[in-house]
Amino acid sequence: MPGEQDPANYTLPQQPLHRCMFPRASLYSSLNLVTNPYEATIGGFRFCGTSGQNVESIYRTTTMDDRMEILETTLKAGHVAPTAPDLLGCYPYFNDDPFIIKHCPHIYFTGNQPKFQTKRWTDSLGKKVTLICIPEFHTTQTCVLVNLRTMECQPLTFDTDISEQASDVDMADEEVGAKR
Repeated sequence: MPGEQDPANYTLPQQPLHRCMFPRASLYSSLNLVTNPYEATIGGFRFCGTSGQNVESIYRTTTMDDRMEILETTLKAGHVAPTAPDLLGCYPYFNDDPFIIKHCPHIYFTGNQPKFQTKRWTDSLGKKVTLICIPEFHTTQTCVLVNLRTMECQPLTFDTDISEQASDVDMADEEVGAKR
């Protein structure tokens, strides 16, 4: 899914990144390049989400300072991008608004947030929705795993300390040299 800083069109809905940007991953049929926002049914569960421009737009222009509260507000309003087209660039639509949430999702997410947050929300009809704020990967190296049986979310952080690994390799090389 493209985001604000990616080489994709600026206006929502952003078109998928081109396969040529992922030459090795493109060899796999499982690579799924999608629009922003994106809605899909996976394993019988409806997902709906964005790369975060919608939440960021509301954050910058209101007194709301909790990203999870902003995400929940957009769900309650039934609109993925309520500040478009006034503050958030979007393609002009005349007969239909593609940002209206027509079917309540099981999982509603937003990416590129400062930190991981999750919340279970129940609407007035008893429909349960898992809300997820996914942290910026380029600063946190964190993605989010969702257990579809329980709807529990778990952050997964990729951590590499190259300086420590490099010193371990240097020490191993010195030990091998000393034994010769």
